[in-house]
Amino acid sequence: MNRKSIVFAGLLLCLTFGKILQAQVQTPRYIQMSELTSAFYEYLPQGYPAAGQKYPLILFVHGYGEKGPGTTASLPLVLRHGPPKLIAAGSFPTSFTVNNQAHKFIVISPQFTGFPSVNDINNSLNYLIANYAVDINRIYLTGLSMGGAAAWYYPGYNQYFASRIAATVPICGATEASLTYANNIAQTNLPVWATHNSGDPTVSVNVTNNLVTYINGNSTPPNPLAKKTIFVSSSHDAWTQTYDPAFKENGLNIYEWMLQYQRSFTVLPVTGLELNVGLTSSQQVKMTWTTTAEINNKGFSVLRSSDGNTFKSIGFVASTGINGAGANYSFSDNAPLPGKNYYRLELKDHDNQKSFSDIKMVETKTLARLSFYPNPAQNILNIQSTVFYKNAQLRISNAAGQNVLQQSLNGTGNFTVKVDALAPGIYYGKIIVDDKVERFKFIKE
Repeated sequence: MNRKSIVFAGLLLCLTFGKILQAQVQTPRYIQMSELTSAFYEYLPQGYPAAGQKYPLILFVHGYGEKGPGTTASLPLVLRHGPPKLIAAGSFPTSFTVNNQAHKFIVISPQFTGFPSVNDINNSLNYLIANYAVDINRIYLTGLSMGGAAAWYYPGYNQYFASRIAATVPICGATEASLTYANNIAQTNLPVWATHNSGDPTVSVNVTNNLVTYINGNSTPPNPLAKKTIFVSSSHDAWTQTYDPAFKENGLNIYEWMLQYQRSFTVLPVTGLELNVGLTSSQQVKMTWTTTAEINNKGFSVLRSSDGNTFKSIGFVASTGINGAGANYSFSDNAPLPGKNYYRLELKDHDNQKSFSDIKMVETKTLARLSFYPNPAQNILNIQSTVFYKNAQLRISNAAGQNVLQQSLNGTGNFTVKVDALAPGIYYGKIIVDDKVERFKFIKE
């Protein structure tokens, strides 16, 4: 090979290697997504974000040995195993082709301080959906050992959680073989591919064997049936082989296997739904959304939650899309909850079929919002509020815990409470707004 050819080959190699490095950038983010995680690694695919494109998401949960406080010193422990290790090494494929369609993953790898709860996983998903271009129909959960437990017990906790993810890959999951887990997974047809080592000295292979048996033996077996792979090994490490893109069963590695499956949250009667949620200067929440096409659409229930799990309807907006056209919509929440508010839309058609939008989160400022006077009170107790109340409940109890007075609070400003009929003594009040409670104490003379 002459000198010119060597230089050209070297340049080509550098360009190719540069593309690989560009595709394998993994960025530390020191952001709190949930109570037990305040940092994570973020991997975004080449070309992200592309206009109008949503991406499949892998949420990877590490093992107990990689736990930490999410500092610059501890976060690199997450790179020891699994997808973040492959990405750091530049060996994670930039795309996967399934059914003749190429997909590029967002991969998020948080560091937890200990065993994550179902709310830690759920709040992490809420944050990621609200802040990244995530395809909510293609969210995948996987983890090893401690993280493998989370990949079992998050979807196993209830059917709502199970329905939020499109597939789960638990690896030597350190949890119990629960019939409740199996039932919730089976009833939602959640695809499962579980792996374990036959002689695992840390977590018995019976956990995986029993859970898969329970799922497939459910009174209504899932479609597809849960599958397992038991490697012949006496070590705990079943993850190195599982996460290796070269490891395949039936021609598919775990990433290609995941991509076979998706949920159906964004279906007719509406297509092209884009929801935006923002906070106004007066601490009200303004929601706007657009559709590109509507067929047989009745309208939208506006749902709100304080924790991203349990949603309640706070309003309904009728469809104005005509003859298949799209439309623009808006809704104002004049009485958001203090702190974090989660919003989503429930779409209803004229046949009473339902589907859902993405979840968006807005955090209102925590204000010094209440004052009580006079204290001690004789005939009247005044409650001064700086925010708008909607269907709030005021309850007052005596020192024995007996409820002695109750009334609704609506609006803002000064509320007057007649306390002249109360016996002298110490009283305890609370104002209940959805599942938020504010407490106070006063003396009746």
